[in-house]
Amino acid sequence: MLAPGAILRTEGGVGRYDRLGKLIGSFSFFVLFVLCATQLFSIATTVVKVIFTTDLQTFLLHFPLSKSTYPTSLTRDILPKPIHSHNDYWRRVPAYTAIGYGCISIEADVWEYSGELFVGHDIASLTRNRTFKSLYVEPLRKMLDSQNPDTEFTHPRKGEGEEPDEPVGGRNGIWDVDPGQTTHLFVDFKTPGHNTLPVVVAHLEALRTPVNYLTHFNGTHVVHGQITVHLTGDAPFDSIIANSSYRDYFYDAPLRDLSSGRYTPENTIISSGQFGRDVGSVIWGRGMTEKQRLIVRAQIEEAHKRGIKVRYWDTPGWPISVRNRVWGVLVQEGVDLLNADDLKSASYLDW
Repeated sequence: MLAPGAILRTEGGVGRYDRLGKLIGSFSFFVLFVLCATQLFSIATTVVKVIFTTDLQTFLLHFPLSKSTYPTSLTRDILPKPIHSHNDYWRRVPAYTAIGYGCISIEADVWEYSGELFVGHDIASLTRNRTFKSLYVEPLRKMLDSQNPDTEFTHPRKGEGEEPDEPVGGRNGIWDVDPGQTTHLFVDFKTPGHNTLPVVVAHLEALRTPVNYLTHFNGTHVVHGQITVHLTGDAPFDSIIANSSYRDYFYDAPLRDLSSGRYTPENTIISSGQFGRDVGSVIWGRGMTEKQRLIVRAQIEEAHKRGIKVRYWDTPGWPISVRNRVWGVLVQEGVDLLNADDLKSASYLDW
């Protein structure tokens, strides 16, 4: 005869198995319920689509992507805008972010150390992996190569074994909707100019060969290319213009010094003015004064008369209302590049 305690333990075990079975059954029922509900929802969605989707919408939903893609689609539907991406290297993805917003101008601060160009706002921000080549030269080259594919249509051959001629219609810039629009690249020298200049010139080689995408001066006139390089900051003007027969970089002349006569369209395509110094500070809530507006008008007219374009930096960034008013005046007065840190707001053009 078994002891009473043993019988009680056996009954307790059976109870636990019974509860486990009920739990498994409940879980299985829940899973089946979810699957059935999902199927019913899918069927209902399909019915709704059939009822409310037109034949054209159905066609668009099922159109094979292989038939709609094309080689130069990188910047498809992006409208180029006269915006300068100030301190572009602060973007999470430099160069590409600005291009995504349609900015036709970007800026890189470069520091020369032992033949390498590091990019950053100050020395503390420099790292080995953020270089002028990796963040700007190589991405720009890749974008331009994608916009200039080597195909039977762009490089027709006259006969078997012959080399292709120059591309039909010329070379494209970055912008798919406006292939003739150049992209401005401002290189701000943060280290002594005479040491930095030859390194910058050497690092631009990837934009120069085997295909020359650079705007250049050929000794008599400027030949406009897909990338236009402007040297600023501590860039040495005299060294920049030393080569009078060929030069594929230009000086960012100070706007207030154009009357000196040193700067011409052959060495300066865009001149820049420091807004706070050249125009004056803007009082909160009031916007620019009439006197300041007249200063801007006169400076822009003077530059345009000389065939030189204009950009202002150091414009107010806050309060937003003041920033927007200044932007509005600059655009109305004919500034050629709108200097911006907030690319999203600038690109909307609804201020």
